[in-house]
Amino acid sequence: MQFHASHFNPPCKELTGKYKLIKMGRLSIFLFLLLIVTRAEAQFASISVEKHPTSMNVVQIDNRENSTLVFIEYTRENEGITWMNIHEKTFARVHGSNREYHLINSINLPINTESENKYMLFDKIGQKHAFVLEFEKIPDVSGFNIIENESEENAFNFYGIRTDTTNVSSYRNLDDFVSPYPVKEMGRYADNGNIITYIKYKGIIITTLPQAVKQYGKYYTINLNIQNLSGRSILFDPSKIYAKGWTQKKNEMFDMEVLSASEYDKKVANKQAWNNFWVALGEGMAASQAGQSSSTTTYSGSSYTSGSAHASGYVGNTYGYANAYGSAYTTTYGQSHTTSYNGAAAYAAQQQANANYNAYANSQYEIREKLSDGYIKLNTIRNEVEFSGYFNIKYKKLDHLIVTMIVDGETFEFTY
Repeated sequence: MQFHASHFNPPCKELTGKYKLIKMGRLSIFLFLLLIVTRAEAQFASISVEKHPTSMNVVQIDNRENSTLVFIEYTRENEGITWMNIHEKTFARVHGSNREYHLINSINLPINTESENKYMLFDKIGQKHAFVLEFEKIPDVSGFNIIENESEENAFNFYGIRTDTTNVSSYRNLDDFVSPYPVKEMGRYADNGNIITYIKYKGIIITTLPQAVKQYGKYYTINLNIQNLSGRSILFDPSKIYAKGWTQKKNEMFDMEVLSASEYDKKVANKQAWNNFWVALGEGMAASQAGQSSSTTTYSGSSYTSGSAHASGYVGNTYGYANAYGSAYTTTYGQSHTTSYNGAAAYAAQQQANANYNAYANSQYEIREKLSDGYIKLNTIRNEVEFSGYFNIKYKKLDHLIVTMIVDGETFEFTY
């Protein structure tokens, strides 16, 4: 507003100087308070950083009522960098102070904790990303550091952040800043002794549990659950699942065979057919013997005979005699074998054998049905609906297993 001189009636001369002092004093207090408020709740885009992670820039700092927001942009230029996160213990420290202002939230960048390992995945070189770190309110943002791990050179550390607090900018809209860069988040956590791995991306959450099993063959079984929170129906096609193995000793990558539902069912059917054959053979042989009985009789006999003869007389003028002795011992052995057949017992045994076989065959059929029902197949997953199942990968000795799923045109890659 402008004031014309003719419209202004100044006070008397004696009061004019005092009036001016009072007016100037109020103005000074007002400007001082305005400066404090501006620094306490303001936003700054004129920022310099002495040392920061490669390809990462602080583009704005907003001091809100209860917290300080640090806006950061990143471009992936190194092929070796495939993921990124920030640790929950990260803090900010004002220059010349030991006070730590703790990280309380991270927007569009996963926070890694001891209980749950989380990080975002990159898909390509040149990929851009934007995220916001929220700290406890930093009273003076003119100079501070952000520390993730002071002893780790490659940690998420920003040193010498300096802000021109006289150059105030407008607030940034958080959604507008991060929404063009959706996070593909991978995480791992323990559940009842098992390590669960998941990936979240664009409203689709795929959770997996890998296991090495022997079930009608030797396989890597991947149990999975898919949650669709994308706002629309999606198609899950098992033919778009691929697997590779890697061995450290040979530094070799090779393709792995992912079995479809029909391929695995065929293997189960073949194994069960042989199992049924051997069970039927065993039950049949047992039943065929059940109606027969046999007995064996063993006998033996022996006899003993003996005799003697004596003779004496003269032959010419000579007298002589002779004695003769003899004996015989005879032993006789014999065995008789008698076989009888009990038709009633044979019939009962055959009936029991049939019942045993049928029970076994039925249990095998139920197992096959359950295995088939749980095996993943082509499915449309509607919005806010979950889908669960499993699939098998033919076993090979390896150090790492990489499973890639293409769902709704997006790539979800798991490394075990």
